[in-house]
Amino acid sequence: MCGITGIYYRDKERPAEETVVRAMCDAIVHRGPDDQGQFVDANVGIGMRRLSIIDLAGGHQPMFNDDQSIAIVFNGEIFNCVELRKELESHGHRFRSHSDTEVLVRGYEQWGDDLPKRLNGMFAFSILDRRRHRVLIARDHIGIKPLYLYEDGGQIAWASEIKALLKVPGITAELDRAAMFDFLQFGYVPAPRTMFAGISKLEPATCLVIENGQTKSWKYWELDYTTEQHSLGDWCEQLRELLEDAVRLQLMSDVPLGAFLSGGLDSSSIVAMMHELGVGNISTYAIGFGGEDAFHNELSKAAIVAKKFETDHHEIVVEPNVTELMYPLIEHLDEPITDTSFLVTYLVSKMARESVTVILSGVGGDEIFGGYRRYLGPRLQSMYQMVPGAVRRGMVMPLLNRVPVDRGSAVKSMLRYARGFASQAELPPPDRYQGYVSVYNNGQRHGILSPELAELETHHRSRQVADYYAAAGSHDPLNQMMYADLKTSLVDSLLAFTDKMSMAVSLEARVPLLDYRLVEMAARIPSSMKLRGMRGMKHIFKESMRGRLPDNIITQKKQGFGTPISRWFRSSLQPLLQDVLSRERIQSRGYFDADAVTALMDDHMQQRADHSEHILALLTFEIWHQVYLD
Repeated sequence: MCGITGIYYRDKERPAEETVVRAMCDAIVHRGPDDQGQFVDANVGIGMRRLSIIDLAGGHQPMFNDDQSIAIVFNGEIFNCVELRKELESHGHRFRSHSDTEVLVRGYEQWGDDLPKRLNGMFAFSILDRRRHRVLIARDHIGIKPLYLYEDGGQIAWASEIKALLKVPGITAELDRAAMFDFLQFGYVPAPRTMFAGISKLEPATCLVIENGQTKSWKYWELDYTTEQHSLGDWCEQLRELLEDAVRLQLMSDVPLGAFLSGGLDSSSIVAMMHELGVGNISTYAIGFGGEDAFHNELSKAAIVAKKFETDHHEIVVEPNVTELMYPLIEHLDEPITDTSFLVTYLVSKMARESVTVILSGVGGDEIFGGYRRYLGPRLQSMYQMVPGAVRRGMVMPLLNRVPVDRGSAVKSMLRYARGFASQAELPPPDRYQGYVSVYNNGQRHGILSPELAELETHHRSRQVADYYAAAGSHDPLNQMMYADLKTSLVDSLLAFTDKMSMAVSLEARVPLLDYRLVEMAARIPSSMKLRGMRGMKHIFKESMRGRLPDNIITQKKQGFGTPISRWFRSSLQPLLQDVLSRERIQSRGYFDADAVTALMDDHMQQRADHSEHILALLTFEIWHQVYLD
């Protein structure tokens, strides 16, 4: 695990400078405090910062082949490296280390650009082929590891984090207004854009080659939702076997390893598999809230699982000064975001790093097995349509618009979901789903922007959920929704902040549920086995873990891994809001309408609406602007 950097000058006579590569690496030292390395060859330079996990003594990078014609820098882990090593040895390759990085070097010698297709792992790497004077860059199947790109007429640069690219002469931090419009809609910036003009994301399962000053990219993997018909019992057996193998592979480590444990189905299942695989004295880490924020507390559930599997359990009750965390964490994130889980991910990562270097996380289970409430939308829609239209429009919506809503209460939170569903109920399925996942819908976005930007926004077409519905290759509504999430919010929000917040404290986070084989298998399972009735979310996953986990963990209601940010905005975070989103600052920026922002915050403070996501979008955007642009 580390952070990688690289630069390629289109002019072959312009030599790459090691000082530039080193400056890029220094910007991401938190990703790899154990080691560093740079290499320049003519107009190309590559570098890395290393967090030593495998082969502590022999894994230095850049790593070369025998005649030094191939050099690689690599961020991540190749979990099937033992299998690949044996195959490569059968072809005559000889290894000098036990590092998975060397498996990539030998693999490129053997398979060339087909190498990524053979990998099971989380990775972003760049291979400099000195004989052919070309660079191959690749990112893993799902997008667990990030990689950012900058390209202009004179140079191409890449890095694990945007802040490293900003160290390259000629690359400046400027706002991409189109990306800002996308951010207001989704609460993150969907690929390929970033909030920085000229800087993009390399998308998952993508290879990019730089040769003769030109770039060429292609996808090496895609998901197939062609379902297979097996009995529930057969599917459960296949799921358990593959999950166990995914966890087994991801236990590979030469340093201490543990697991996040929220008490939910996903993280609890990973701990259960670790126990079945014979891992002794498992270190687990849980985070919770006390006092008025106890609605968000899951420590009691985590404690049940920890007791069953006799783990070395660690807990933290969050009472942080969130004001002090906001600025440094937004800097680590590189971009603003509206999912408050980044705060708790950072805090639990910081606690875990005191005793382990590698952590297993349950990220991804909702997206591949159907765990979000919004996946119930099509079934709710068919029931809601039975209510006469006049009643829906004349009674239901006016009533829902009057009741108080808030994320910190079970009843008020359910009313919030009901209001959100009813407000989208008359739209076509793709638009309806886009409404579910939007922070600011079209009208709200237009209303919050300044008149100048509102006019520009009318001519902007953001990434549409409908695009992914069409690309899913399936007419099944659940598959279409899960595919859209897999390609958008999972990679550009959830995985992005999981990587950034864990690496901020030099902790490697692994996600066994996103082993690409498990994702492929889940896509083949009929939707009727993923979602059963109105409460049977993740039905197949629950059934596969029945008897291995306590019943109350399997049957518990869905609870997100978030924070009581709604209440914090009305209490401890009010001074921060009044400063960062003051009328004077809003007016001087010129991005937003000050009256609209004031009205938004007033409605939230009076609980006429839960605008916590709307406010967080404005707050994190302004903090990002101060950190990176001011």
